[in-house]
Amino acid sequence: MKALIIAAGEGSRLKPFYSPKPLTPLFGLSLLEHIILRAKEAGITEFIIVVGHQAEQIIKKVGHGERYGVKIDYIYNPDWKKGNGSSVYAAREKIKEPFVLLMSDHLFDEKILKKLNNFYPNGRCYLCIDRNYNGEHINPEDATKVTLNHEPTIIDLGKNLPEYNAIDTGIFLCSPVIFSALKKSIAQGDYTLSGGARLLARQGKLKAVDITGHFWIDVDDVAALRKARKMLLQNLDKPTDGPISRLINRKISRFITTWLCKWRFHPNTVTIFSFILAMVASALFFLGKKELILAGGILTQLASIIDGCDGEIARLQFKRSKFGELLDRTLDRYGDAFIIIGLTHAVFLALRNEWVWFVGLMALLGSFMNSYTALHYDKILLLKHTRNQTSFRFGRDIRLFIIFLAALVNQLGLALGLLAVITNGESIRRLVILSHEYQSV
Repeated sequence: MKALIIAAGEGSRLKPFYSPKPLTPLFGLSLLEHIILRAKEAGITEFIIVVGHQAEQIIKKVGHGERYGVKIDYIYNPDWKKGNGSSVYAAREKIKEPFVLLMSDHLFDEKILKKLNNFYPNGRCYLCIDRNYNGEHINPEDATKVTLNHEPTIIDLGKNLPEYNAIDTGIFLCSPVIFSALKKSIAQGDYTLSGGARLLARQGKLKAVDITGHFWIDVDDVAALRKARKMLLQNLDKPTDGPISRLINRKISRFITTWLCKWRFHPNTVTIFSFILAMVASALFFLGKKELILAGGILTQLASIIDGCDGEIARLQFKRSKFGELLDRTLDRYGDAFIIIGLTHAVFLALRNEWVWFVGLMALLGSFMNSYTALHYDKILLLKHTRNQTSFRFGRDIRLFIIFLAALVNQLGLALGLLAVITNGESIRRLVILSHEYQSV
């Protein structure tokens, strides 16, 4: 299925700061690139973009899709000043089959487009609506309101409806019938997309798809752009994050990620940098001097924080890859191993007791088994998350935080003992939980 993206307008409320509006920067990508790449994640690889205001700039920036792994064609709308309905109507000769209609300034969760795969617009259109019209992502004064019945069929829509029960998200699944409706509304002097949609509603040909609870936002002005940044950063949290990640690491890593995105750092580069920090921390522990141990503890926690940035950048800039995940997991294990070896050597220098190496070995084994069992245990956490159940995860964030705290108070022996006991105990706990889960399947 193709996607038609409207990118022809002037965007007057963002123009003093960013112009043209579709090229407004957001975490190292333009708004239009975010739209294309989110649609690609939903399986769409063919795009038609309608341009108007500063069309050459948009075409030069985005190109024909080679760098994104998609195909992009352009249509110039000479009547772009008249309204967004004229931009959709300009594509009538290019599209003869069902298509997804998107706005170049509406960010959204790709799951919305996947949900649309369950519908087929045979002689009708579908509009994604949000019933949470009091949400912080919505400007009620500027939003297009929607009135639904219980089918749900859309009865009416517009910015000035006195009574309404949903909000237009700007995401449509259309059949070519939209062009017939726009032709009539334009002939009546209404060049807006809402005008054509309103005619379809009166004919009973505009249905609603409820996407309440999914992420979307209309980036219409600077305030909305700030909200979009905030919401995208909040969406970086993962159900499998441990308590230290949620309460401490993410708050710092988001700030660092924002800066790294501006400079277009690749996630794999950040993964390697986090590993280097872990290796330096290991070397400082190995030397065993008090002031170096303190520095090693700080670098250990910094490595833990930076370790979250690679995934955040990958999600924000659509650079997730199987190799990136493998590289991250592999270097994390190497980093953990060297930190624990350095920690063990520091404790041995202080105590001169060979049993320290046995405790260190148990801490190392427990750390590795935590990582191994996490591949299965995290599926349970994700299942609990979908059921809105609380869950707890003892992971790398807690292990490295224990080492950090121990280095601050120069109690590395205590940290080594705790890691040896807790990590192996956690692995046994997970095995018990997983045994019950697998037996119930």
